[in-house]
Amino acid sequence: MSAELVGIVLNSVYVSAVPALISAVVGTPAALWLHMRGGRLAAALKALFNGLVGVPTVLLGLLLYLLLARSGPLGGLGILYTLEAVVVGHTLLVLPLYLSYALTALEGVDPRVRELAEMFGLGKATLLKIYLREAAGGLAGAVAASYGRALGELGIALMLGGDIRYKTRVLTTAVAHETMLGNWDVAIQLGVILLVMAVAVSAVVTALGFKYRG
Repeated sequence: MSAELVGIVLNSVYVSAVPALISAVVGTPAALWLHMRGGRLAAALKALFNGLVGVPTVLLGLLLYLLLARSGPLGGLGILYTLEAVVVGHTLLVLPLYLSYALTALEGVDPRVRELAEMFGLGKATLLKIYLREAAGGLAGAVAASYGRALGELGIALMLGGDIRYKTRVLTTAVAHETMLGNWDVAIQLGVILLVMAVAVSAVVTALGFKYRG
């Protein structure tokens, strides 16, 4: 494996794993709060998250490009055409997906868990810990889905990262680049690496989630 390919793989891991982790850290408490609160607000926000799952990545990339461009309101940050800009875009892309999956996982927890906790006078922290344990498999699936979504994304990576060789090139933009050059063999090999990374990480994360649940 060449040094350039190693760099491309590491870039892909970075712009996929970090957004998935941020989504888990931010989204899990938010999903727990919404699930415990219930009511119309929780239902409305879940419907909103479900709708945002299908947002066109090109549109999201365009909006972020306008914000991060030198003449845009966030142009002073100077992160356009960097991996950090791609991380920002991917985080905004996968957070609604994570929240939607997490809420569905929490809804799958037996409601008698809450009734028993209240009956035995367990504290809120203990109740939340039980919920996390019971929904661990679904939450792990949410992390895996978020990672896979970011890993296979092209539009945001291209618009915000710029596909700069040795700097911001990731597997999806590399596949597109080699395809445009007519290097089919290289493009297919990169695609296979992308597929293996998606399947392997998804399998490991999901297995860890079910192992934690016991």
